[in-house]
Amino acid sequence: MPDSYAPAQSTFEHRHAPPLAERFLAPPGFVWGSFPTADGAVLRWGHLAADNPRAECVLVGGFGDFIEKQFETIRDLAARGLSVWTIDWRGQGGSTRPKRWPTKPRARRFDRDADELAQFAAQRLSPRRRHILIAHSMGGAIALLCLHRHPLLFDAAILSAPMLGLLNGRAPPVLLRAVTGPVRLTPLRFCRLPGTYRHHPDRPPTPERSRISSDAKRCRIRHAWVSSNPGLRLDQPTYGWLDPALSLIGRIGKRRFLAGIKTPILLASAGREHVVAPAAHYRAARLLPDCTLVELPDSKHEPFLERDAIRDVWFDRIDRFLGERLGLSTGDQSTLRSAVQ
Repeated sequence: MPDSYAPAQSTFEHRHAPPLAERFLAPPGFVWGSFPTADGAVLRWGHLAADNPRAECVLVGGFGDFIEKQFETIRDLAARGLSVWTIDWRGQGGSTRPKRWPTKPRARRFDRDADELAQFAAQRLSPRRRHILIAHSMGGAIALLCLHRHPLLFDAAILSAPMLGLLNGRAPPVLLRAVTGPVRLTPLRFCRLPGTYRHHPDRPPTPERSRISSDAKRCRIRHAWVSSNPGLRLDQPTYGWLDPALSLIGRIGKRRFLAGIKTPILLASAGREHVVAPAAHYRAARLLPDCTLVELPDSKHEPFLERDAIRDVWFDRIDRFLGERLGLSTGDQSTLRSAVQ
């Protein structure tokens, strides 16, 4: 039975902010809005205009992500002259969620996600500037779908640890789906996958335990926001979510699919990965017609949330990529860091 949907949650701009450093909170001039979809759902968006914009970007996160988690990155991108638009995926953050069990991950319609991303970008991005798509993890997989289905929409794409394969997924997706497919049709589709964990408000992550970051402060950003605003929480992946995710991984990993994406791509692969499969990044980088692979051997799953030493390398590669491919000069690293802290 399909889910019925509740209206999008409030934008949270008037709620209590968690006790985080200023750079992790909403930057001055940040605005919120709502994007209605064709079927009546509402996606929450945020926007920060650069002082002297030279390009515009759409920033999208991964599974369970929300806009608040990206505030520091949004500041950094705007300091580089990129005006930033960002959205919460349907069913996450402050976007429309199912009425029943709103924190339970459902089976995603990834083609719909890709089309809604394209519709949002076409509506909001200025035709007078270059367009850049920046996506992380699950968002990176959706980004590839979007680039394939809408090849003229973005001038370049930056993918952070895209979900092109799942870690420890030694069996091909088609074989795994022999299990997940039938389970998806039963009440077990709402069960968490083995090895996942519940959110504990009184147990914040540490650099040692975190699967996404080895930075003492950045690894706690998601936990801090969810603890202060429980409506942002999404539970860990379920069997219902996994089945279409495996289907998507099988589709976008095909040689013919990847060969059809002509957009210049910068792809970051983390060396201390605990979520997605780095081997799939190397394979995709070989098959994509215009892809630059960045290896970050000391990074966990989220380079944008890593320690400064790792994060600066990642941003330096982004700066070089945008300069070489789009002619966008972004300035000196030390100057940019002082501008956003």
